[in-house]
Amino acid sequence: MKRHEALVQLSRDHHFGLLLCWKLKQGLKKEISPERMGRYIAVFFQHHLEPHFQEEEETIFKILGEAHPLISEALDEHETLRSMAANGFKDAEEIQTFRDLLEKHIRTEEREIFPAIEQHATDAQLEALLELPHEELKEPEYEDEFWK
Repeated sequence: MKRHEALVQLSRDHHFGLLLCWKLKQGLKKEISPERMGRYIAVFFQHHLEPHFQEEEETIFKILGEAHPLISEALDEHETLRSMAANGFKDAEEIQTFRDLLEKHIRTEEREIFPAIEQHATDAQLEALLELPHEELKEPEYEDEFWK
């Protein structure tokens, strides 16, 4: 899907979120302990998801506004995911719930929110987004590759 340049890097960040979902799916298949997977989620959340969520909330979501149904839902999902990550994971079901919500959230942003932003944003808003610094997010270094 062709993205406006102002949204390309955020869209690329989503790749890493989907990779996390895949890793968790692998861990669940292998019956890896929720504690092990939870430690990785905590590192990934701190280094990737939280900065990504903050950038979306401070920039692109403002184009449609918090009252927009898609943005309102996305903000609620950000808070739910934050709460889940902060509380930790006591069982595989909680890992599965986190994984499913994150995947749904990313897919909704890519298929619905980003196109709505591209449609409603003015040229000036998109140009302003291009001027903002964007730290390219990368996979965190992590030794316990439970998904392999």
